[in-house]
Amino acid sequence: MSQSKTYWSSIARDYDAVVKETGDQSQQLIINPIVQELLDDLKGKNVLDAGCGNGYWSRRMAQTAQRVVGVDFTEKLIESAKSRGVPSNTEFIIGNLERLLLADATFDIVLMNMVLLDIEELSSVVHEIARVIKLGGKVVASTTHPCFENPPNTYSLKDDKGNKIGRAVSNYFTTGLTKDDLNQYEHWHYKVSDLINCFAINHLFVEKMVEPNGARTLKNNATDHFTF
Repeated sequence: MSQSKTYWSSIARDYDAVVKETGDQSQQLIINPIVQELLDDLKGKNVLDAGCGNGYWSRRMAQTAQRVVGVDFTEKLIESAKSRGVPSNTEFIIGNLERLLLADATFDIVLMNMVLLDIEELSSVVHEIARVIKLGGKVVASTTHPCFENPPNTYSLKDDKGNKIGRAVSNYFTTGLTKDDLNQYEHWHYKVSDLINCFAINHLFVEKMVEPNGARTLKNNATDHFTF
């Protein structure tokens, strides 16, 4: 079992309890509206929810899509996804994004919502996404900007009154697994160029990038995200 899978198996229940059917606060206020806009009209579309978690986006997309397949490597999250309800046009599968057991050119749209920072083998996953999407299809991906990831490598700078005045970033150019000091949180750190170049190598080209100002939206929360 990979480190990421072990980690997600350990936090699956807590994650489901926080995310529920809407996403957490940052997802509700920042990520979801942009993802919905980029997905656009799903009528008649076959959609892959890659890294579907508890399936809340799968169920949301199933309201208008022709077919939705949600894939996640965490058995407990797939169990949660199924327990929350499986629409008639939706299927939840336990699977590894590095080796998708899905046919070539199957999907019109692939959603990767907050998944990239939990991928160990980025090139393998993006290659698989490129394989299963139809020619002319669309990939919608959201992730935390690497300069605004959780500590220890990034943190907010504050003045004497506690106002946020900047961001400190260390080890930006060192990619790989990152954990906090208490080993309670982990993610895979990639530079923006790593993500863009990996998509480009696999002939998935950026059509649009959105960088919402999460600090303004959440006010006291230092979380900023970019979605492309």
